[in-house]
Amino acid sequence: MEVFDQIRRISFVFFIIVGLAHFVSGLMFVNGYAVPTSGLVNRVLFIPFIIATLSYGLSNLKYNLSEYGKNSKTLDYAFIIFGVLIFLILISIEFFVPDSPCPLSPLPCQI
Repeated sequence: MEVFDQIRRISFVFFIIVGLAHFVSGLMFVNGYAVPTSGLVNRVLFIPFIIATLSYGLSNLKYNLSEYGKNSKTLDYAFIIFGVLIFLILISIEFFVPDSPCPLSPLPCQI
């Protein structure tokens, strides 16, 4: 289970770094600071943030379950299917639902 512990630790670091960058760029975009750059960074970091979140969450769950002696190949396959399904749903939402040019703004957008 040392492998899952290493994956969990590395994916936690990526989760924190990418999550903070995604959050800060979203705040900058909504508040109007460096709008083109922060909007681009926010949209680009969405998919890596999903990957980091899924890898950290599922590896942490697998690591904690293995500590209690609950190892099962069926559970591993369920985690893989769940992760791929969530990833595909979020990617399809990202590609097929159009983004607003000015999210969370009650006023008309002036770009």
